This record gives sequence, C-alpha cells and structure tokens, in this order.
Amino acid sequence: MDRRTFIKTTFAVTSTVAFGAMPEFARAQPGKPATIAFFVKNVTNPFWKACRIGAEKAGKALGVTIEMVAPTKPDNIEEQTRLVEDWIVKKPDAFVFVPVDYKALVPSIGKANKAGIPVVGYNNRMTDVDLVTYVGSDDEVMEYKLCKYLFDSMGGKGKVVHVDGVPAASTAQSRKKGFEQAVKETPGIEVLTSQPGNYRRLPAVQVFENLMQRFPEIDAVVSANDDMAVGIAESLAAAGRGGKTKVIGIDGIPDATAAIAAGKMFATADFSGHDQAYLAVTAAVRKLRGQPVPKEIILPVVIVTKDNVNNFLKTPEERDPPDWNKYASNQKT
Repeated sequence: MDRRTFIKTTFAVTSTVAFGAMPEFARAQPGKPATIAFFVKNVTNPFWKACRIGAEKAGKALGVTIEMVAPTKPDNIEEQTRLVEDWIVKKPDAFVFVPVDYKALVPSIGKANKAGIPVVGYNNRMTDVDLVTYVGSDDEVMEYKLCKYLFDSMGGKGKVVHVDGVPAASTAQSRKKGFEQAVKETPGIEVLTSQPGNYRRLPAVQVFENLMQRFPEIDAVVSANDDMAVGIAESLAAAGRGGKTKVIGIDGIPDATAAIAAGKMFATADFSGHDQAYLAVTAAVRKLRGQPVPKEIILPVVIVTKDNVNNFLKTPEERDPPDWNKYASNQKT
C-alpha cells in the first residue's frame, strides 16, 4: 500500500461515527465484535505504517474491529487531543494509545479513564494515567547498546553527530540519555553537535545537509530513528561521503534494513512497531475477555547489522505475528 492509499484509508476510518450513540450495555456483548481505537502519531513515518499493519493483523486474528486514528498534521498535540475526545464520545471498547506528547495528553487519557474505556499504552510511556499495560522497549538501554556497538567498531574514537527526534517525545529523551551515557564511557568520542530532526526524513536531511557544510569530517551519525537515518545516508552518498561515515538508526524499517544490506547504513535496532502493535491489541482484547495481562511487556534489544540483516528484510506485511506467551512470560504482573 503506498502512502496516498494509506492516508486515504486511515482517515476514512477515523471519520466514522457509528459508535456515537451506542448505549453502555451494548459494548463488548458476547458474540459481538469489540471495537478498538488504535492511535498512531502520524501517517508519514514508515514506523507507524508497521504499527497499523501489526494492529490489523491482531484484530483479524482475534476477531475485533480496529479503527485507525491519526492526526492529519504529523505529531500535532492539539489535533490528537481532539481525536481522543471525539473517540471518548464514540465509546469504543478500548483504546490502544501512543501519545504525541506524553505529558500534554495526560488530561485527555484521564477523561478516557473516567469514561471507563480501558487504555493500553504502547511505544511511548505515560505516567499519571490508568493503563491496562504498556508495550514497548527500553529506549535508553537500546540506544546505549547500539552506540556502544558503533563506538567499538570505531576503535573508541572519532567525530560524531547526533540527530535527535522530537524533543518532547519520551522515546527521544530516553534515547538521548542512552547516547550520552555511551559517549561518557568512551572518552575518544567527540560529539560535534546534537540537532533535532523531529523523527522525520525531510527535516533531518535539511538539518544534516547544513551540518555537512559545517563539518568536513564526520566519522559517524547517531540518528534517533531510521526514517531520519535513511535520509542522512542518502545525503552522505550524494555528497560522495557515504563510505566515510557510519550511520545508525532505530526501528528496523524496510528502508533501513535494505540500506544496511546495501552497505549504506551501518546498523539499526529492531524497535518493531509491528510487534508492539500486535501485542498491544492482544493485551486490550485479553483485558476485555477477562484474561490476565502483565503490567508491562518490554521487547528485548536486537541490533541489526550486515551480519544478520537477512533475518530482518521482511516487510511488515510479511512478518510473522509475535508469540504472546513468549513476550508476556517473565514480565511484571
């Protein structure tokens, strides 16, 4: 599915108002498919497409209806706030939610809590709200391990540029902490600068092209996600500097794994929006069915390099669903 079709499909379903007048007792009736409002931050980043696909697979496997909800403006706080409040009125059986801003959306999710709508969080942690569970990764540990792998490959020395995500996003804040810890432990690494790319390819490319003019020598780029990393790798190649600079990202999107296979990117971490979304929807359905759900599900850190990239070249459509029992076992209950 191309981006235009994805956008058209996504916003067609978000405009549905079929559940607006549904009485409380009609929700989640036996034999009647439950409806889950599944939120993403935008429809421009391939990571959120992977989340959508994972959610839809889980919905199909479990016999529930998935309604996709996304702001038309990427990562827009005001629009996501309105969408949450609209969907509270529609009274779906559950929310699977990722906040554009983990603090700004607390009041809105608090309203969902008061309305009795179970909320499963994924991808970005939230506090001061009532969540059934949280599904995600330890972003700080993931970035730390990925950067240590990069710095070790550089012999522990070199000039590095850091391209941050959305500064208000909890993932970006945690990943930056992991980066800074790895730098602190590697005295030979010189950080030339840290600039936000807002988790999007075009802004990151614009930022990095200016940085290439400022810094004629860059040994590595630590990008907070793959969408930015792919654009940065393409910019380096276009400038004739592709073979001189190692680029890492996070997410494991198809463009990034293809770039690693082609030698254009050095490494990424498999953040797997597909798996997070599938597990989050499964958790919501289990809650509705009165089945046990752990307090959180944290996916392990998996670094993708040229040595193992062949195992990660499948598209989200081609990926196998994650095993609930595998990931839910040994988690906090």
